[in-house]
Amino acid sequence: MKNKINQTVKKYNLLSKGYTVLIAFSGGADSVMLSEYLLSVKEEYSLTLKAAHIEHGIRGEESLNDCRFVEEYCNKNGIELGVLHISAVQEAEKAGMGVEEYSRNKRYEYFSTFDCDKIATAHNLSDNAETLLFRLARGTSLKGACSIPPARDKIIRPLIELTSKEIRDYLNKNSIKYCVDSTNACNDYSRNFIRNVIIPEFQRLNPDFENAVSRFISSISADEIYLEKHIEEIYNIACESNMLKKDRLLNLTECEQKRIISRWLSNNNLPCDFNRIEGIYSLITCNSKFQIMGSIFAVSNKDFIRIADISKKSQTVKFKAEKITVCVNDFLNKCEFSAKQFDFYCDYDKIIGSVQVRCRQSEDSISPLGRSCTKTLKKLFNELQIPIEERSSVPVITDDKGVIGVYGYCTDKRVAVDGNTKTVLILKVSAEDND
Repeated sequence: MKNKINQTVKKYNLLSKGYTVLIAFSGGADSVMLSEYLLSVKEEYSLTLKAAHIEHGIRGEESLNDCRFVEEYCNKNGIELGVLHISAVQEAEKAGMGVEEYSRNKRYEYFSTFDCDKIATAHNLSDNAETLLFRLARGTSLKGACSIPPARDKIIRPLIELTSKEIRDYLNKNSIKYCVDSTNACNDYSRNFIRNVIIPEFQRLNPDFENAVSRFISSISADEIYLEKHIEEIYNIACESNMLKKDRLLNLTECEQKRIISRWLSNNNLPCDFNRIEGIYSLITCNSKFQIMGSIFAVSNKDFIRIADISKKSQTVKFKAEKITVCVNDFLNKCEFSAKQFDFYCDYDKIIGSVQVRCRQSEDSISPLGRSCTKTLKKLFNELQIPIEERSSVPVITDDKGVIGVYGYCTDKRVAVDGNTKTVLILKVSAEDND
């Protein structure tokens, strides 16, 4: 048994001399096997061993007995022990979380308080098989199908290539005591149902099912490592200034496109799942937007896809306008009145009623000077590639009949300066100070 664990430790480089290793010690068979192994190589690796036990307050006296067992084991073997008592059910309810999720978070939060080089958990091959089936049932990616890795950051899993049966057979044969969680027999829990019902059915098809799972996970894990390395190499080709370049994405395979999207979301600390990846993937071939979460959107135009926070979109911006009227000759002849200096000007005499400056409204449309068409401002803003989160701050100029211009962009042909113009209206617009 020790030789088999040694092979795993060396294959994945899980231990080095002089490490301080924290054992996640529940008192169950797996964590006892883990502790027995680490004690057996303590001198060889010059290890300092510590242990952390979380008493979840779920199983009453049985849970407390497990805690006492762990304390006695650690005292007997000279392992420094830390114990955390929680009331998982009540605390999870207050936190609005499931008991399993809450308990897991509390465990790793507690582990992080220890000064150590590695945190050893007792996950084994049977746990990996359960995790794979659980994730497949819910829908998973290639990365998710890799299940529980032998190592992640500070966490190491020396038992990951042992089955649960191998562990218990070894402990029983050598009369090594361990605790038994009575809730393991309750199939109301998803993992217990997989462990007690589903996996035995697979073992009827193939008695070596768990080792077959191990081979499968090993194979796809190698593929996953290769693919992630490849994506790392091409990511900066497809992403510039935190924007996805659509023309470059189109030259890639679907697999590459979706993995780049996944990495893009992760790099921006945004949730990443199948629906979000598919939603952003659809933007590669169209100009639209996709809600990632809350007010955060992926927004696509003809050139790129970017992340936009449109939380300010609904806020009303108020504008102030300085109105200047000049005769057409002054407008045309004086250098300081060059057309290029003005963000908006028009034929004063063609204005109907009063001039107002406001934000865009849903029904707004315009017939831009120089173009024989009428279009909504939404379409115009799309064409002009005005960022969606900035559109509410673009001044729209109106008279009593409708929109006569978009400040800084265009004038409606109805009020355009022409050969008959006598007086020109020039506007200088700015946003009012909200303070």
